[in-house]
This record gives sequence, structure tokens and C-alpha cells, in this order.
Amino acid sequence: MAGQEWFAVQRLRDGVYLIGEPMHVNSYLIIGSRRAVLLDSGMGIRDIRECVRGITDRPVLVVNSHYHFDHVGGNHLFDDIAIHEAGAERLAEQPPAEWFPAYLEFAEAMLAQYRTFRALDEDWFQVLAPEMQMRPLPPAFDRDAWRTIATVPTRLLRDGDELDLGDRVLRVAHTPGHTPDCICLLDDRQRILFSGDTVDTGPIYAQFEDSSVGDFAVSARRLADREARDADILLSAHGARYQSYPELVRRVADGFEAILDGRAEFQAGRDCFGTPVRQASFNDFSIVVAADYSPRPAR
Repeated sequence: MAGQEWFAVQRLRDGVYLIGEPMHVNSYLIIGSRRAVLLDSGMGIRDIRECVRGITDRPVLVVNSHYHFDHVGGNHLFDDIAIHEAGAERLAEQPPAEWFPAYLEFAEAMLAQYRTFRALDEDWFQVLAPEMQMRPLPPAFDRDAWRTIATVPTRLLRDGDELDLGDRVLRVAHTPGHTPDCICLLDDRQRILFSGDTVDTGPIYAQFEDSSVGDFAVSARRLADREARDADILLSAHGARYQSYPELVRRVADGFEAILDGRAEFQAGRDCFGTPVRQASFNDFSIVVAADYSPRPAR
């Protein structure tokens, strides 16, 4: 299969495939009887379309969970693209130029740490499945030329929209917070919640200029009270532990509310672009906010 040295492909359930760029980002291919949805098109480091072709020959609609570069890098390889209406214009814009070299520097540092992690795992724990194992950048990858390519969506999404794939329907939940256009998808048939960047295992980023801790708290609580109650499994866009349990959504909502109310403890750190941030840890996930973030005044 094309790109196999970079993409990690794993069949998760009937018609549901992980197409992972391990330790970077997780995309998901959801196949129905008439067409398929590719939730996020990855980083653009390798040709994800060729990878998809190796799995299905059905027409594919790319659905972006939001506009960030690591979720839209392969958009230009597809004819049909959907994104929430709040993110449509951002697909035509380039991210800050300094993000790409900064992220590559971060990735190299992460790979060095991963090798130690992998050695410990092999000796002691054996928890890293093949699709969770980080790979070096492909030899043919041009670091200096790496950019996203502007695309125009063919469909704009709103909260409550349904994507009919034939024998399965995906429901759209608008969950702003990480960005204003963030969405999650719920597969009612298989009781799967695809959580995008709204609920991740590991760092959850709420530090960008267009992030909102308040909106994030509302979105996470909404997911916990509604969509997560109809799900048996949670599939996240980031983290080696890409598959988790819906209970995590409630704990993420609790974490954001603790931050809003000033009950969370922070440590100084840096995000994947080297930007100074503050981070509150909650055992198996953390929430990252801007370095100058302060909670709302107590009522």
C-alpha cells in the first residue's frame, strides 16, 4: 500500500479504518455502501489519497474536523471537501510560516524521546501496537517545501447536519474551542464518537489566538451530556492512545470547568511550535492555555 512507510493503517471495525501518522495526527476512513468519508486528510507529508485508494474504491468526501494544517494537508488531492462554515475561508490561508520549521524541530525532538520510550516499552510493557509506533520522516520528504495547499470546500457543515454514506449516517456536532470551526462526528450505527481535536488523549490545545477556553468548556460538556452518551468508543485525532472510552469526555469537561473557575494548577511549558504556554495536567490528558491566560473572576 502506498505510503505504508509513513501511514499506519488499521481496521478498527466494519468499514472504519485508522490512517495514522503515529504520534502526529490520526485520520479516519469511514466507508458506507455508497460512499466514504475521510475525516481529516493529514499533514501532507505523504499521499493519503493513494493510501485511501488501497482501502476503498468508493467516492470519498474529505471532512475536516477543523482548518489547522495537520488536518488538511491532503485536501488538494480530493475533489470533495467539507468543513464547518466557520472554517471555510481559513482553507485558503497559509498558517504562520514559522509553524512548519518549528514543528519539524519539535518532531525531531519527539522522535529522539520516542526511541527511549519504545525501548522501555519493548523491555517492560508491550503496549505500543504497530499503528502507535512513530516513524522517521520519509527520505523523499522535502522539509523546506512543506506547506499546505489552498483548497475550496464543496460543502459547508453546520451543527446537526447528517452525512449519508448509504448504510450509515454520520452526525455533525459543532464543538468550538480549539478553533471556532471544530466539529466531531457521531456514527450512530456503530456508536463511535470521532472527537477531532475537541477531546484528545495527551495535550489538548486551547492556546491559539482563536481558541476559547470558555467555548471549549461548553463544547466538552455538551459532548459529555449528549453525543458521548450515545457512543461506546471514542476515536481521537491526536495521541498514540487514539482509542479510548466516552467517560474521558466528561473528565475533559470537568477539567475545562476547573480551569475556568481557577481551580486548576498550571506548569509553564512550550507547545509543538515552541511557544510558551501554561499546562494543567489531569492524569491521562492535559489542557494547554496561553502563557497569559487568567481564569474568570470568581462569582
